[in-house]
Amino acid sequence: MSGKSTSCPTLNLLHMIGKKWTIPIVELLHPSNKALQFNEMQHLLVDITPKNLSRSLKELSDAKIVSRVEIRNDGIRYTEYSLTENGKKVEGLVRAAKELGICMYDMNAYCVNRQCHLCPLLKST
Repeated sequence: MSGKSTSCPTLNLLHMIGKKWTIPIVELLHPSNKALQFNEMQHLLVDITPKNLSRSLKELSDAKIVSRVEIRNDGIRYTEYSLTENGKKVEGLVRAAKELGICMYDMNAYCVNRQCHLCPLLKST
């Protein structure tokens, strides 16, 4: 699927979840974690460029998956990102997909290299 469907909400959601950086960002903003600033996220998502992170966060914010809050503290302005209620539901879908993928295909070298067994989404209830 090359673009957003205007006729099917399910396909719209699957398109958003299927984008390259959606799952890593949702994992990073897991509800048990605190809100994160842009620079923190870029540091933790090692392979992402600032341009791609900015674009992905804007898309996820527009889709109401990620919340963007500007904060001013002693003259310093920064932005924090966290999951919205819809984002927490997406996180549940990602968790279910991870569990099913591991059940169907077992963990492999990719999982070991990415340390998937440590993923907080697999440990959530």
